[in-house]
Amino acid sequence: MQLNWLKIQDFRNYGELDIDLTESPVLALVGPNAQGKTNLLESIAFLALGKSFRSRKALETLGWDRPHGRIKAEVEREGRQTELEVFFQRSPESKKLKKQGQVVKPKEFLGQLRVVLFTPDHLQMITGSPRLRRQFMDRVLIQLDPAYVDAFGTYQAILKQRNALLKRVNMGQAQKWEIELWDARLIHEAQRIWTKRKELMNFVAKELTELYQSIAHTDDVLTMKYNPDLDHYEEKLVAHLDSDLRSGSTTVGPHRDDFGLMLNGRELSDFGSRGECRSGVLALKIAQIHFIEATCGHKPLLLLDDVFSELDEDRQKQLGGLLKDYQAVITTTSLDHVKGLIDASIYLVNDGGLTKYLHQNVHKEQESSEA
Repeated sequence: MQLNWLKIQDFRNYGELDIDLTESPVLALVGPNAQGKTNLLESIAFLALGKSFRSRKALETLGWDRPHGRIKAEVEREGRQTELEVFFQRSPESKKLKKQGQVVKPKEFLGQLRVVLFTPDHLQMITGSPRLRRQFMDRVLIQLDPAYVDAFGTYQAILKQRNALLKRVNMGQAQKWEIELWDARLIHEAQRIWTKRKELMNFVAKELTELYQSIAHTDDVLTMKYNPDLDHYEEKLVAHLDSDLRSGSTTVGPHRDDFGLMLNGRELSDFGSRGECRSGVLALKIAQIHFIEATCGHKPLLLLDDVFSELDEDRQKQLGGLLKDYQAVITTTSLDHVKGLIDASIYLVNDGGLTKYLHQNVHKEQESSEA
């Protein structure tokens, strides 16, 4: 799978941008913070995920005071080119997903471009919010399985209806028995979600120890703890109904899912050092790459957003070693992080503008900074 070109119109701080991605397998974006590096990477991820990984509302990504904007790209797979587009409109407010110029549903759009995204936030995956760990699962599966996209979207819609009903029952505007009608549908979609998540996590679990030992240069054993209770969800909904009514929200289900990592039998989040946790995250991300390849037979595009500056030299090398086998877009604030990339197109990013750097210019820049 190859991303051939990318065109942006009025997205974040980009007015017009047209960039060729076939010159080399790695596109490196170098520049200070707040110049647009992550915005460009976000636009590519938008085409794979159908939404921003930074904003809840799509229109928040539209250029300031612009009536509309778009992200377009061409994906090539096995000699076949597919044009993808995300179109934003401010009034009336809308977002449209297009494939070959035609508006399509998310489950027809997703999966055309597959990416593995790695941001500084992900380095907090072990110790941070369960939301990050759920995103780890969901961002893989929505790119691979239209049935998962359907189950996930239906579950979210039913959950919203159930929560609204809980509030009405609590205010005496509806009957308690009505909740059972929504529960039956919620359980069905939850089973579909959990089944797919377990397939992913079982694959990841088999690879974790070997990957971790390779990254951390250790004999320590990294294992996973993920056991959604598929067979007793209905019982849990009933058991939590009173607390759900008090809170006005559903407190059990895939939307509250979580998993944990164990290092030599101890919770990594509680007892792991900073370096051990970051090695664990790298192991998860590489396993994610392998799962996508094993499932669809194609290498994903890697999107690495300023993670080199967050890693020590050894882990930088581990991550950099991946780049020789994949198409990748990376952002960084320092030329030091890309000077070792032989086959890369390097651009300086400044206020939404890109200036191409030649390798000899990079080396001259390094020499002058060292003088």
